[in-house]
Formats: sequence, C-alpha cells, structure tokens
Amino acid sequence: MRPGRILLFLLAVVLTSFLLSLLTGSWRPGKVVIHHEQESTAHDSVQTADTGSLGGSFHSGSDAGSRSISSAGSATDSRTNSSGSYDTGSRAGLYVNNLARAPFHPGNAIMDSVAAGRQVRVIFYGDSQIEGDRVTSFLRRELREEGGGTGPGMISPVMPVMYTRSWVVRSSSNWKRYTLLDYRNGTLSHNRLGPMLALCRFTPPGDSMQTRSFATVRISAVSGADPAVSRYDNLRIFYGNNYDTVLVGIKSGSSLVDFAMLQMGEGPMEYSVPLPSLSEVTVEFTGRNSPDIYALSLESSTGVIVDNVPVRGSAGLEFVMTDSRGFEGCYSDLKPDIIFLQFGLNVVRNVRSEYHYYEEGLVKQVNYLKRASGGAPVVLVSVTDMALRDNDTIRRFPNIRAIRDAQKVAATRSGAEFWDAWESMGGPGSILTWYNHKPPLSSKDLTHLSNEGTDTIAARIYSSLMIPRPAPAPALVQPSQSVADSVSAGLKATADSMQARVTAQPDTAIFATGQDPGSADGTASGEETEETGISDGKKYSIVSQIIGWIASVLRYHPDQSFIFTTPAFWIFFLVVMAGFALLHRKRAMCHTWLLVVSLYFYYRAGGFFIILLLLTTLLTFYTAIMTGRAGTRGGKRFWLVTNLVILLGFLSYFKYAGFFTDLINSVFDTTLVSRDIFSAWSNSLFGTNFNVSTIILPVGISFFTFQALSYSIDVYRGRMAAERNIVDFAFYLTFFPQLVAGPIVRASEFIPQMHGKYTISRNEFGYGLFLILQGLIKKMLISDFISTGFIDRVFDAPAIYSGFENLMAVYGYGLQIYCDFSGYTDIAIGVAMLMGFRLPLNFNSPYKAANIGDFWRRWHISLSRWLKDYLYIPLGGNRKGPLRTGINLMVTMLLGGLWHGAATRFVVWGGLHGMALVVEKIWHWLFRKVSVRRRGAHIAGIFITFNFVSFAWIFFRAGTMEQAGVMLNQVFSSFSPGDYGLVLMSYLPVVVLIASGYILHFLPVTVKESYRGLFIRLPLVVQVLVTLAVVLLLHKVGSEVVQPFIYFRF
Repeated sequence: MRPGRILLFLLAVVLTSFLLSLLTGSWRPGKVVIHHEQESTAHDSVQTADTGSLGGSFHSGSDAGSRSISSAGSATDSRTNSSGSYDTGSRAGLYVNNLARAPFHPGNAIMDSVAAGRQVRVIFYGDSQIEGDRVTSFLRRELREEGGGTGPGMISPVMPVMYTRSWVVRSSSNWKRYTLLDYRNGTLSHNRLGPMLALCRFTPPGDSMQTRSFATVRISAVSGADPAVSRYDNLRIFYGNNYDTVLVGIKSGSSLVDFAMLQMGEGPMEYSVPLPSLSEVTVEFTGRNSPDIYALSLESSTGVIVDNVPVRGSAGLEFVMTDSRGFEGCYSDLKPDIIFLQFGLNVVRNVRSEYHYYEEGLVKQVNYLKRASGGAPVVLVSVTDMALRDNDTIRRFPNIRAIRDAQKVAATRSGAEFWDAWESMGGPGSILTWYNHKPPLSSKDLTHLSNEGTDTIAARIYSSLMIPRPAPAPALVQPSQSVADSVSAGLKATADSMQARVTAQPDTAIFATGQDPGSADGTASGEETEETGISDGKKYSIVSQIIGWIASVLRYHPDQSFIFTTPAFWIFFLVVMAGFALLHRKRAMCHTWLLVVSLYFYYRAGGFFIILLLLTTLLTFYTAIMTGRAGTRGGKRFWLVTNLVILLGFLSYFKYAGFFTDLINSVFDTTLVSRDIFSAWSNSLFGTNFNVSTIILPVGISFFTFQALSYSIDVYRGRMAAERNIVDFAFYLTFFPQLVAGPIVRASEFIPQMHGKYTISRNEFGYGLFLILQGLIKKMLISDFISTGFIDRVFDAPAIYSGFENLMAVYGYGLQIYCDFSGYTDIAIGVAMLMGFRLPLNFNSPYKAANIGDFWRRWHISLSRWLKDYLYIPLGGNRKGPLRTGINLMVTMLLGGLWHGAATRFVVWGGLHGMALVVEKIWHWLFRKVSVRRRGAHIAGIFITFNFVSFAWIFFRAGTMEQAGVMLNQVFSSFSPGDYGLVLMSYLPVVVLIASGYILHFLPVTVKESYRGLFIRLPLVVQVLVTLAVVLLLHKVGSEVVQPFIYFRF
C-alpha cells in the first residue's frame, strides 16, 4: 500500500473529525465561553467583604446591613414569640445580643450559646468534597478550643465513606442504605429519610423475617484523631417506622453499657443513653423487622457538635424531595444552630451559560431547611474550583463562575449567608495552583481537594464566619451600608491572628492568593475570553501573524502535552506522512526527514532535554565506532565501559540522585542536598532563573538510555557491526513512536529494516490501524476513566475508604496500568507500521500467566528481554548453581524495580517479583518429575499469579510506603463497606468498565484474532467509518478524563 494512500486516509479522518468536533464542540468542558454581558449581570452586583490576606469572601444574604436574625426564618418562624422577637429563654434567642441592631454573624451566635452552657449544633451538608470528615474535622477542632464538646456527631450505619479522618464505622453486612433513588424505583415505600438524606435498615422494607435478625454497628476512634472527637459521652439513635419488638444493646468491648427496647410508632423518635467517656462503642439491634434508622449521634450534652453529612453525587437539590416530617421530627430533637450547604462539584460538568434552574432550586432548599429547623440560619458555601486533565494540559471550566454566581444570588434571595470558596481559592484556574503547592492542596483528579486543602478551606471558613466579631457601633453603620462593610474592621482584626495561628499548622500550609502565577494581571492563564480589538491598538500584518502562529506551534510549551492522545500529535503525524510519502523512495533523505521530525517530537515532549538526547546519541555512536575499530579485547572493553559509565551516570544523576541523597541522610543522619547542576550552570552562564533545588527527570530517559546501551553491548559482543552513518544511527535511537515510552527496540532488529525497501501490505495497514484504535480505546476509554473516576481517589486517600473499596481499586489499577502502557505501545507499533517499520510485541495478555516467569514473558516483553540478555545472563544466569541463580534473579528484579522509579516502594515491588521467581524455581525443582499438566492446576496458577501481581501493584502505585500500609490495613481490618450494593452502584460505570476490560483481556486468542481479522478485511471505506466512530466516541467520552501515560515518568 502506497504512503500517499495512507496519507489521504489519515487526512480524511483528521479533517472529518475536526469538522465534527466543531459541530459538537459546544458541550466540551473548558471550551465554553461565558460572555462578558453574562458575567456582569446582577449576580456580580452582590458585594463581598474584603478579607485582606485571607483571600476569602463572606456575604450576608440579607438586605443592606440591618437585617435582624428573625429574617433568617419565615414570617411564621417558630423560634419567635408572639411579638415577633426572639424569646431570650428559647434556644433561638441565644445567638447574639441585640441582633435587631447588628448583622447576624455565626461566630457570635455560637459563642453566646456556649457561654450560656448550652449545646451548639452545626450540621454541614456537602458533596464528595467533605467526605471522610473533611472540612468538618478542622472546624470541630477549632470550635471546641473555646466551646468544648466531644464526639463526632451524627453517623449512619452505612455511609459513603466508612473510614474517616476521625472515626471508623464497621457494620454487619445485613445493613442497607436507602436513598431517594430507592424511593423512586419503588424499593422504599416512603421518602421520609431524616437529616442525613438517607435511612438504614437491617431487614428489607416491609418484610418481617420469620426469625430475628441481628445487626451491629461498631464505631471507634481513628488513631491520631482529635482526642475530643474520640470521646463518646452520649449516644442518641433517631429512628422511625418501628412496628415490631426491636431490642438494642450498647457495648464497649465486652462490657454491656445499656440494654433496652425501642419505642414503637411512626416517629421520628429518639433513644438516648449516657456513655462513660468511651472511645469505642458497639450498637447491637435484634428484631424481625428493622426500624428506619435515620442517624446515630455520639455527642456531649454541652459544647459544640459538628455533623459531617456527605451526599455523594448530589447537587444539593434533594432536600425538598423528602417528606418534611422526617427532617422536622429529627430537627426538633437535634435543634441545629447553623446549617451549612457546600455543593456544586456535580453541577460543573453540566456546562451551561446560565444556571437559573440551579439558583431556583437552591432557594427552595434553603427555605425548606429553615422551615424544618424552625428558622436556623443557613450558610451556602460556594463550589470550589476544579479542572480536568487533557493529557498534561489542564481543561478548566469557565462555567464555574456562573455556578458560583447562582449560589450567591440564591443566598441573597433566601436570606442565607454566603461564603465564596471559589474566590478564596483564587478564582479561575486556582485548582492548579493548589495542586502544585507543596504539599499538594488538591488531589490528582483536580476536582477534590486533599486533606491539607480542605483544612485550608475550613480554616478560612472559621476565620471568616466562626470567630466572634465585635458588634459595630450603631453610629458608624449607615442604613445603606452593606453587611460586608459593616463588619470589615472586626474581620480584619480577627483575620490576622487567625492566619498566624492556622498557617503554623502543617495541615493548613497556605492561604492561596487570588492570582494565577501564569498571569501578571491576575487573569488565569488558559481562561477563555472574547477579544474585541487588537491589544494596545497595534495592528499586525497577516504575514506577521502567520509567522507568529508558526513560531508558537513549533515552540516548546511546558504546560501542553504532545502525545498520541492529543489532536496536535495527529496533525503532526499528517505532516510526517506527507514528507514520508514524498521521500520514501530516497532513503537518505527519508531518514533525515524522519530524524528531524523525531527530534522535534522529543523537543515538544521534553523541551531542552533534547540536548541530553543528542549528547547520548553522539556519545553512543562514536564509542561504538571506536569499539569496532579496537584491535584488542581490552580496547573494546575500554570504549564499552566508557559509554556505560557516561550513560548510566546521566541516568543515575537525573533519576536517582535525590533518592540516594535521602537514603544517605536517613542512614547516616547527614544533611546532604541534591542540586540541579545543569540549571545552576545555565543560571550562571546565561542569566536564567531555573530552580536548582529540584532535579527534573527528562522524558523517556530510561527508554532511550537502555536502547543505547543494548546497541553498545551488541557491538562489543560482535553481534552487529557499528553503524557508520550518523544520520541512520540517530534515526534509530530517536525514532519518535517508541522514543519516550517504549517498546525498547534493539538495533539488530531495527537497523536492517532501515536499509531494506519500504513495503506495507493492505493487511499490514489494516493491522496497524487496528492497533492504533485499540490503543486509543485502552488508554482513553478504559484506563483514564477508571483512574479519575475511582482508582486515583482511593490510592490518594485509602484511609477514608473501606477495605472492599481499596481492594476494588487494587484490581482496577491492574487493569488501568495494563491498558495505559499496552495502549501506548499498541499505538506506537501501529504508527510505526504505517511507515513500514515493525516494532516488537510488548504485551501478550499478561494476566493469563500461570506463574510469575510466564507473566514476565508476557508483560513489558522488551524490558524483560533486555534485563535477561544484558543483566541476568551476564551475572551468570542459571549456569552457576541454585544459590547463584536465586541471587541473580533477585538482583535483576531489584534493579528492574529501581528502573521503574527512584523510591523504596519500587524496590519493594521488584523484590516481591524476584522472590516469587525464586520460589517458582524451587517449586519446579521439587516437582521436576511431574510431567502431567492438569487444567485445574493451570487455572489455579492463573488465579494465584494474578492475585500476587495485584498485591505487588499496591507498592507500585501507592504514593508512599505508609499509604501502601494503610491500604493493606484497610483490606484486612476494615473490609466491609456496610452496603456492598450501594458501593457498587455508586461506582457503576467504573465497575462495568473494569469487569468488561478483564473479560476482553481473558478472551481466548482465537476470538481476539477473529475480530481483529474481521477489521483487517473490511473495505477501506468501512475502515474510515469505523475509525471516525471510534474518534467520536473518544471525543465524547474519553476527552474529559485523559491523563498522561503512566510510563512517561520512567
């Protein structure tokens, strides 16, 4: 098949895809333009307080400056007496003195209630941003420094996260959580859910069991948690719909604290019992028909109680969909003083230019909660900033501003307080600033904040809202003055002291500025706006603009990726194929063209580290020439050792200097520091300003170094002659499809193809195209989706997930890394094949392996072969007895682990595989006379090997050894999530993809060959249509979750 026809095929696909993306582009995240007129409408007219160095924003939802607390409720507020003012003897009258003359401030209300010796209750609702007692753990700790109190507050027998920062819930497996979804599908006959927007039962709704059921809920403190939250002084159980005899027993360890029978009736009702300051309590239920358990609450009778109520996947609009009797009944006993609502993450991906529907919905929620609680103030916390990764490029959501504005207007209309978390973070694009902070304040998904990040947000909420403020003098507050202005002096005084105290704590390391570091004027880099004129009035000619555009395209952009999953790469590949089609008959010119575009590819991927690649190329070329010319073995060895020392020196410095420096410091208690000497030289010679404290790892250094080493060793061994043409050798070493992430190609396999005639059959074209599409689906549809949707979250914070969820993440990661890495090499092999070059197979269904040796013959085959031929065999292989064989295996795998990363966990991962290979050798020696292979034994081998490999992946993926330990501890000690069905339904798309991926992986070879062969035999026109269908699918599904290839870091 001629290169011209391949070029036309690719051109048709790229142009059609581009046109279709333009037609469907309005929905894509990060591509919505919010017009200036929309940004400057009424919701921007709401004034916010100047919070000085805090960077936060607090807004009172009342009218100008003079709202009394009674405006927080409706006209028939049950907290007011007949005269319409607060009764100072009632709970509502405790908020603050003279509120009719001063704006409401939550901190004053809380401290007044504490001073009166009463309990203060703060209920904090939110989406997954607050799961695991995040945000609330910090608020609770700070409020209790002045107000006292114990216990974590409300807990459900089954929660979205059973293991939090402060407590862990272990429930028997017969508990099930019911939500509005169960009411809508008919599983639950009513929608009276209670204050946690859910209820739990240990028997199905409406069924009375023939025998009594026994259910337990065990709540215990987390090691290292705040001592106050780890002390349980009172237990309260809120329940309803109890029409049977249900016994409840309260235990601590083996000691019985209380035993009672729950009251019967519709409810809501409450059972309470004092506890003798416990740190662990077990609640046992016995009955034939479970009541609806709305909440368990561990709390003190006085002081501050802060409830963490996460509603995973919620936009915060479900409250009005519930029967208000559940809320009203429980709220009448709970008596909340303040209700927080922090939602919005799940609205962001619903990209619109305006969110009036959301504003209306929030107004209804606030009014509903006020009515149900008897007029408790509601604080709306805005959505936080978020983004999505498109490879190494960050896709921002310009619609976040519109969502924040809708929340702000809803607060104004409903009389709620408003706190602007988005503005506090720094506004557009601030999530990237938070992620790049040390320690990171954002998780890798750029959606959820890290523990340090939520502590930072909580510290700002506390400083803005929770610290008592001095009441402003009436003479200084004009009727037209805003609430923000009337309290700015008090906030200013308290903010400085709060920031000094909070920034001293390790968990709240920064208070981010509102300015994106990529923009001098505060405008976030990458934020899309409409240009209405030419900047500064300058007019440029069309030629100048074209030159500027070309220069921008050719220039290295560190914030943009240039890999197989980006449109930019396929445009680049079109240019490559155009040149290749013109020059493929002229071998020297063709190789020069491919060398130039390969170097450009690396420059776009790795920047000025192209100098290191060129240096490696030149050194390897000339030392190989000198090795071939040397007349003696000693001379050959000298040039080989010279090349090995230099190349391994480069690799060791860039990849392992920091690791070994830290290792030496920890062993010998020294204070050595690793410095980037190349950046230091640049700074001194050229006046640059590079950071010298961090050594940056060049992209693909492990791959092109090993490829260069294999060439040098093969020339030394006489297996091939040294290449005399510098262009041809440089082309071999820098060939762009496999340059940065493999497969590791040997010169003896590739260079002969360079000297042969270009050929590619019609079937080879179909096979190459099939590999490209297969790789894109593996990477963008499966790997990226399951990583951002589930796996990254669990590995980043394993302690807040159950052991079952951690185990799901482990098995999911096995599929993720396989699809990611094999997807890359599939694309690389396919792209090379379209240019007539055959690269070696790198993966062969590795999880079908029946033992570890078989696994390494199927996984990263090019690296396995390299380690075997250039390390294991030179060490002696299996030729020097069993003991040396075992040592050689361990050394090989330990170094193989270190090749993957400069960290202890990679060494542990390699060591585990090394030990497994040693055990396998011993096993084969013990049973060497057994020649019969049984199918059952083969299946058992696959099962054991797969689970062992999955176990080892924990150390490979975990951020630290400590995180790996936490994950293992969760799997073995906190396995049950309470409700397995709820967990699986919460991650249903991820679960389906993981299951589908493994099913496809384990399909017989004949089945895979059949559908591959079917695609190869399709007419060219049909292949075009199939390719377009896959591209559109990835455009719609995969573009939101694309991430860099995992092996780029190696």
